[in-house]
Amino acid sequence: MMPNGEIEDAGWALARLNDGSGSQIQAFAYPETSQRVRLYLIDTAVKYTSTWFAKNPKLAFKGTTRMYSSPTVSKSFAHGTRMLGVIAGPETGAALGTPIDVVNYDVYPGAEGVSTTSGTVASAVNKARLHYLSTSPRLPSVICIASGSTSPQDDATLKYYINAAVSSKITVVVSAGNLGMNASGYIPAAYGVNPGIICAGASDKNNQPLPSSNYGAAVDLYAPGDDVRTLRYSSPGTGLYDLMDGTSPAAGLVTAAALIELSKNPALTPAQVEDILVGNAYQATSAMLVQVEPPVPEPDTDGDGAADVLESFFGSDGTDPGSKPPTPGISVSGGQASLSFSVSASLFNAGAPQVLSSGATWKVQVSDNLIDWQEIEATVAEGPAEGDLVPLTVSVPASVSTAFLRVEVKPAPVSE
Repeated sequence: MMPNGEIEDAGWALARLNDGSGSQIQAFAYPETSQRVRLYLIDTAVKYTSTWFAKNPKLAFKGTTRMYSSPTVSKSFAHGTRMLGVIAGPETGAALGTPIDVVNYDVYPGAEGVSTTSGTVASAVNKARLHYLSTSPRLPSVICIASGSTSPQDDATLKYYINAAVSSKITVVVSAGNLGMNASGYIPAAYGVNPGIICAGASDKNNQPLPSSNYGAAVDLYAPGDDVRTLRYSSPGTGLYDLMDGTSPAAGLVTAAALIELSKNPALTPAQVEDILVGNAYQATSAMLVQVEPPVPEPDTDGDGAADVLESFFGSDGTDPGSKPPTPGISVSGGQASLSFSVSASLFNAGAPQVLSSGATWKVQVSDNLIDWQEIEATVAEGPAEGDLVPLTVSVPASVSTAFLRVEVKPAPVSE
């Protein structure tokens, strides 16, 4: 068993996302976020090995759209599958704690290593934009494009559709390219000068730009791009890795960071996502390195595994390791479930039961998968006080059938 939200041996690349200066650190801690987000992966097709990717239960693969009519069947899978491994794959993904829907657009016409056209990528960007606008709920979304031109050029259509995606509130991440040239001459990297289009360069283990990475004003951020762990494509399994180099895995890590930020705050615009990532970046000598802030544990004064805010709510002693909140009781009658527990009499407010006198709030949530939690309209019945405790019975709506239930307590907001 591992601590929730932590990979003890994550390799240098993921570890560097937590601490840009930590050259000896190998562990990586990722935040557990709750808002589901969407990844539009414009790449090769993805070989979604359910026996492997399903080990990340927060990942939901929504299928591949083939962008070429001939051949009608995808024949190139390795790059896109590895990219998904870097973004959110078991053991190697930076966004493991974030619920993500993956929509994949296969923009490559033939076998592994065959190039595509900017027009095909443009069409995929437009399809992603239209999909985003037509779905309900409209999940916060990121487009990831880890492809680029190999000679200086521009494409008005590709530029138009990428800008249209950003205008529609989709954050776009592009790779800088692997030619060791100024990224402003190559597409789609050149569009990184526009707000909300994040261009990712690749850094090495010394926090220097890789010699092969494109550079310049179009590059917004750098991320590890040297020996980056991803799934073993030929045979995914625990402790088995392939290594990726270049600005593709760097773009994948930046994409993961953007998805995490959108899950924490779904109201962010693409430009705000970029500002946050740049503002939180680690300033190395020659590169701004993207960072993923590790989760901050709730204070637990007595170290018994129950956060102080829960001990206070349930009326147990937060300074005594032997005193823990009791488990709520559950009963079912007439097809309706009820939770029973006691709360601190000094905090309980009968006039507004779910707002405590401290300013903290609580609610009952329901889930069918232990991943996606939703608040429910529950009826709260107060019993006679028993010393310093007030017994409560919370009745769950009969419309909720088979489900998991939990009580969530949020501390009072901190005044500025």
